[in-house]
Amino acid sequence: MALIIFLGKKFRNNSQLFMPNEYKTVKRIVNKISKKNDLGNYPFTFSITAGSRGTWIAKSLGLSTKNESCLHLKHVNPFIKYKGKLSHEINEAIRQAYLLDNVEACAYPNGYIQISRSSFKSNENFEDYLAFVIGHEISHVLNEDSFNSSLKVSKEGKNLKKKKTIEYGFEVSRECEKEADICSAKMLINAGYSTSIPIKAHDFISKKNGYGYETGKKCTHPGYEDRRNNLIDFIFKNYPDFSDAKGHTKGSWKYDRKENTLTYKIKERYSPPKEENLKAATNLAKAFSGEVIKN
Repeated sequence: MALIIFLGKKFRNNSQLFMPNEYKTVKRIVNKISKKNDLGNYPFTFSITAGSRGTWIAKSLGLSTKNESCLHLKHVNPFIKYKGKLSHEINEAIRQAYLLDNVEACAYPNGYIQISRSSFKSNENFEDYLAFVIGHEISHVLNEDSFNSSLKVSKEGKNLKKKKTIEYGFEVSRECEKEADICSAKMLINAGYSTSIPIKAHDFISKKNGYGYETGKKCTHPGYEDRRNNLIDFIFKNYPDFSDAKGHTKGSWKYDRKENTLTYKIKERYSPPKEENLKAATNLAKAFSGEVIKN
């Protein structure tokens, strides 16, 4: 009996059949993107977490003092009930973060991509919009943005004054965000999503998060209009038709309930030569046949 219970728990903890619906959504989106895009050769690990608002709520609930950080609350597993000391406050912070947060995701250089559980609630009826978010974070990893940004600021900023170096770092960050938006748009269009999805997703996410600000010198991300115009310019002026030159990726999935992760391991990939991409590029009229993108 003990062996049966042990094997049952092991099966449940690693079975994709019983993983939360949010992970099933991630798997469905990445599978669709990977069929028509080269996602490199390094695995991606996705983890759905409580989200950053939980850190603010935790402070108000007395989980940390004024001089302490509650940043760890951002990373906790929202699918389990915590027990022990301060468990009531921790569970309440997770609950409120789910209700109050919107779309939030970030990527780490090692291929780890973190998405707040609230992102799935906000996009419950707009899975295509969530695909743009996931494509954006995958792009950060593929573009090696953390390393390249650090190297660029280190080299270009060494002769600048401290204030100018900091401002230059923000400028580099904004350029990386713009490029990640474009790369995500390419991925989605290659995979068969509508050409209007990247712009619609940007508008939806900005409005749900209340982000209507203009670009500032100390902004890590472009402002609403700059970011939107960047996508519009790319889609209307620079979009190449990759119909004959799309990459593809084949991989396998591993779910770990205890670690709260879903990992996509690369098994096979194909990336078309650059010259094929250039030959496949078309002009605006041919690419869109006069289609007007409506929001």
